[in-house]
Amino acid sequence: MSWSLVSPSSPSSGRTYARPLGLNETSFYYDRIFNGTADIIWRYVVQKSDRARDAALFGEENVKRAWATLKQWYPLLAVHTDDSDGLDAVKFVVSEQAVTRHRPGEVTLRTVSSPAEVDALIWRLIRDEPTSDHHLISRLFVFAYQDLPGTFEILFRAAHSIADGISGATIARTFFDVLTSPPGHIPPLEERLSMALPCDQLNPTNRMTPARQRWRRAIARVTFLNQRRKLAGGHTLPRKVTETTYRTPSVTDRGGSRFSVSETAAILAMCKRHKLTFGAVIPVISQLAITRMLHRRYLRGELSEDEWEYRRRQPMHFGGPINLRPYMDDEWQRKGGATEVALAIDYYECTLPFMPTPFGIRRDEGVPRVDGAPPYSALMSQGRFFHRSRLFRAQLQRRVSHPLMMDIALARQPNYVMRKKTNVCHWIAAQKGEPLPTFAIPPHWDNVPTDYVPANGLSSVGQMSLILPETYPLPAGHPLSVRTVQAASPSFGAVGDPSAFRARPAAPPVTAEPDALLRIVNENTYLHSRPFEFFLGNATQRNQISMFLTFDANVYTREDIDEFMRECREAALYYLVDNSVSKAKL
Repeated sequence: MSWSLVSPSSPSSGRTYARPLGLNETSFYYDRIFNGTADIIWRYVVQKSDRARDAALFGEENVKRAWATLKQWYPLLAVHTDDSDGLDAVKFVVSEQAVTRHRPGEVTLRTVSSPAEVDALIWRLIRDEPTSDHHLISRLFVFAYQDLPGTFEILFRAAHSIADGISGATIARTFFDVLTSPPGHIPPLEERLSMALPCDQLNPTNRMTPARQRWRRAIARVTFLNQRRKLAGGHTLPRKVTETTYRTPSVTDRGGSRFSVSETAAILAMCKRHKLTFGAVIPVISQLAITRMLHRRYLRGELSEDEWEYRRRQPMHFGGPINLRPYMDDEWQRKGGATEVALAIDYYECTLPFMPTPFGIRRDEGVPRVDGAPPYSALMSQGRFFHRSRLFRAQLQRRVSHPLMMDIALARQPNYVMRKKTNVCHWIAAQKGEPLPTFAIPPHWDNVPTDYVPANGLSSVGQMSLILPETYPLPAGHPLSVRTVQAASPSFGAVGDPSAFRARPAAPPVTAEPDALLRIVNENTYLHSRPFEFFLGNATQRNQISMFLTFDANVYTREDIDEFMRECREAALYYLVDNSVSKAKL
């Protein structure tokens, strides 16, 4: 899957290179043609400092220079996909011209009067016209505020097949650093393409003998199937699901909540006291939020006793992405792979015991109620809360410390490719009124039980300032600056809660406010949801924990999502903040 020269130098495009997509990239390629599923937009609000008042940082020439530099360092941002040989043989293609010049619509600069204009564009791209710009793999938008001189909104849009969460931080950090710095050294395209490889090719197992590779991959496949077999049962919020939901493009919507600086400090202090991260407690917070919502519906008579009896005996399954960079080829990591723009994720699944229902099937007035549901004090003690958090952490630790971690991740990929190919091909056939195609499924393809229902997805990226500083340009010698000759330490790949069991880097130096030209003041991530999506993320930015939820509005209601986010917030404050007022209420 290495890059190959497919066209020698020409006056119009220079040299052109191509390579096949890896399995993970292929699965996300199918996502994208399924009405833009999984496309990402990263949104930043930035301010110029007084020192930069007269600098043309956001002039068209400087912006386009910075974007071209970014593409030359990370050429996946400039590829196009070639499916001329069919959906099973898609290739990434990139030319020297593509990384130095910009296609129509690739870079947009304009003035806006309010954040609402930016919101409207985001929702047009994510929800209303998600495939309107699919001739471009990535885009840059720069918006200047008409009545706020020096304040700008920056949007980076990319296909998920070329980027993930770590990539988003790299794109923003590098763009802002280059934007505020003089032009610097650009490495040859061939050198940068050698870093833009799929996970399949960067598996350390590839360096072993063929016999040992076969043995490890066989064991990994069996381990993966055994892990899937354990995912029996489960439940989530009441939702609207039909036999066509799997092939109906999601209607993306989102919710969110942010803790204050003081609340965040108290939450993180409590987590630290119990030797946990916020990412380890968020599954229990989510479980308790769902628990209170279900109790509320049962006590109102909206759930039958049979359904209640079923739900109260079911485990609850959670899952989310794992950053694979710390497990990939050592030489690639030493060259800076820890922060490379690429798709380098796998997924985990973990299970919590059944939701707490201390009052059984009772609905009488003797059941204590706060806002229509039993209070947290009646559902779960603080001790049990932290016990379940440690259960989750232990499962996740076993998953990410497995000696066949990378091989298990790659054993999973063919399943995702087949499932997503089926979804998109069925969607296309249904649109045309044609019979739904069938695909041959090998035996022992996936052992997940038919009654498996995940509670919700999770993503915890932790402290973003490690890889996304607030002030720019980055100081001389900063380990994550492309202007620094030495590549970033592999330890910078250990970001995000699933990687919390790897050594974290020390916080690098930052540019002091008086010396900065540019400062990030806010950021958000928008993801085009999948069918059934109910995905809760969290991150810590500028000393505040944010929780953000992406969901499929075909399946879940806005009212339920708002209620869920309120319950998550209340649960976090009850269990993690030493506040007698909140504890008296709940």
